[in-house]
Amino acid sequence: MRPIDTSATFALDLQGMNRLHKSGDSKQQLQSAAEQFEALLLHQLVKSMRDAVPQSDLMNSSATRFYESLFDQQLSTHLAGRGLGLAEQLVDQLSAELPRAHTENRSE
Repeated sequence: MRPIDTSATFALDLQGMNRLHKSGDSKQQLQSAAEQFEALLLHQLVKSMRDAVPQSDLMNSSATRFYESLFDQQLSTHLAGRGLGLAEQLVDQLSAELPRAHTENRSE
C-alpha cells in the first residue's frame, strides 16, 4: 500500500477555488468544482463514520479530535483524488449545460 501524498493540495482548499474562478477555462472549473464536491461529500461521510464509533476516555481529548479531523480532511481529499466516480458523473452531466450557458451569457 502506498503512503498518502499530502504535498499536492491541502484538503478543501478555498484559495484554489478562488484562483480557479478567476481563470477562464470553464471545463477546468467544472472538473475542479466536481472534485472538491466529491472531497467534501467524502469528508462528511468519514466524519459521520468516526462519530458513530464510541470514544474511550483514554483517547478522548481535544487534541486527538483536532488531529483526527485534519486526518479525515486529508483522507477525503486523497480518496476523491483517486476517484470514486462521483466527480466524473457530475462533469458528464453538467458539461452538457456548458455550451448553452456560454451562448446565453453572450446574448445578454
